[in-house]
Amino acid sequence: MTKIFLFVILQCCFSAAFCQTVFISDNGEVTFYSYAILEDIKASSKSVNSIINTVNNEIAFMIPMRSFQFAKPLMQEHFNEKYIESDKYPQALYKGVINEKMDYSKTGTYPVTTKGLLTIHGVEKEINEKGELTIEDGSLILSTRFFVALQDYKITKPRLMFNNIADTIEVKLKAVYIPFKKK
Repeated sequence: MTKIFLFVILQCCFSAAFCQTVFISDNGEVTFYSYAILEDIKASSKSVNSIINTVNNEIAFMIPMRSFQFAKPLMQEHFNEKYIESDKYPQALYKGVINEKMDYSKTGTYPVTTKGLLTIHGVEKEINEKGELTIEDGSLILSTRFFVALQDYKITKPRLMFNNIADTIEVKLKAVYIPFKKK
């Protein structure tokens, strides 16, 4: 599935000269936290796939929902079966653009903002988020922290779990990109 995602993105979004302008990340990490009265919940995935086109600043992410790992197996089961419905909605997707004009050849760390569509649980919503892009030694490192409201993505909490799960989830993402090379 990951290779199909990258292939489709490359074919749909990028020109023939993409080898010099496209950076990919196939092991980015995303972590989310639910700070709640009874119990904090944390999960992470190291299966984030992402791509940045440095010519037009397009950016895309794909996260397999079943790749999230929890401290307790029951939490993981509930996440996949009751909340996210991972069989029906197997991935979270983001497709957008970095708003700032960037000189990707200039080493440094820069604040960036993105605007795009985030799809979770089958619901697509436009978001604008802040992050930090580091350019060093021919690679890119993107870090961001943002919040996702469950109701925005039609994720419902059972009444019994009302105090166990926060209404808004903190999400942190970090991806290290390398230039894409044709094989």
